[in-house]
Amino acid sequence: MTELEDELRPLLVSCLEQCARGRWGLFGQNDQPGATRYLKWDEADHLKEIVEEIQALRQEFGQPNPLCERFMHYCSLRGPNVPGEPKLARAFMDELGSDAN
Repeated sequence: MTELEDELRPLLVSCLEQCARGRWGLFGQNDQPGATRYLKWDEADHLKEIVEEIQALRQEFGQPNPLCERFMHYCSLRGPNVPGEPKLARAFMDELGSDAN
């Protein structure tokens, strides 16, 4: 599990940076039939797999990973008043930046 968690943050930051520059598909806001072939993003898919695996492993011990929980929160945001993925990515990066201080 430690290896997965070590891989998590750098991959998340890389994906957030790409998303903030305008790439869609990280948070799944457009996960509808037909759209996914245009939004194919291997790194984002790998990130989601890592998050799911970490959550499954940590659930056994009742110790959630805050970074995974936060990512899943952003992935759950839906609705007409929710900012687009690039804006969400910037907001998440701002949160990560404030966590480092």
